[in-house]
Amino acid sequence: RATCGQMAQRLAALRKAFTQPGLAYRLESSGAMFAYVRHPFSGETAKAVAMRLAGEHDVLCLPGSMFGSGQDDYLRIAFANVDSALMAPMVQRLMESQ
Repeated sequence: RATCGQMAQRLAALRKAFTQPGLAYRLESSGAMFAYVRHPFSGETAKAVAMRLAGEHDVLCLPGSMFGSGQDDYLRIAFANVDSALMAPMVQRLMESQ
């Protein structure tokens, strides 16, 4: 029960963080452990975006293209082991990458 409560808090914090005004990334779906996010860089591969986020903004995510064809506009962000308090700073780093 404690783990379920933690995951619910993390998910709520993530969803709230993605409501930042001016954020061009879009939270398309989210579950107990990861979020599927549309990146704002039309024409760029998800792999290129993921590599740039990791190298320049300390955001680690997987390119959507790892999960099937037609997914280059998406990133998968795992948050199962991320404290709720870190969701807003992570989204701030996404904003800085825009």
